[in-house]
Amino acid sequence: MARMTRESLQTKIQKAEEKVVRTGKTYNAACEELKKLRNKMEAIDNEALVEAFMKSNKTLEEAIAFFESDIKVEVEKPKPTGRRGRKRKASK
Repeated sequence: MARMTRESLQTKIQKAEEKVVRTGKTYNAACEELKKLRNKMEAIDNEALVEAFMKSNKTLEEAIAFFESDIKVEVEKPKPTGRRGRKRKASK
């Protein structure tokens, strides 16, 4: 393998630095787009929440109490229908 000269190595370093700057700008633009999209999604969710509240017969105090409560609804999980594979032998 041929040895690199200082000048050729410096040229490669400069090209790599330029690539990092371009990639950084692309990354920042993608992050901004993602932020805008998430903000739009949050606005849609907030609007849906307000609409649901307006359609309900709950008072503001009742809604706040509900959201601040520690009520946890348990979802029933389906029971497994059987085992897959072989049974394991008990360890001694």
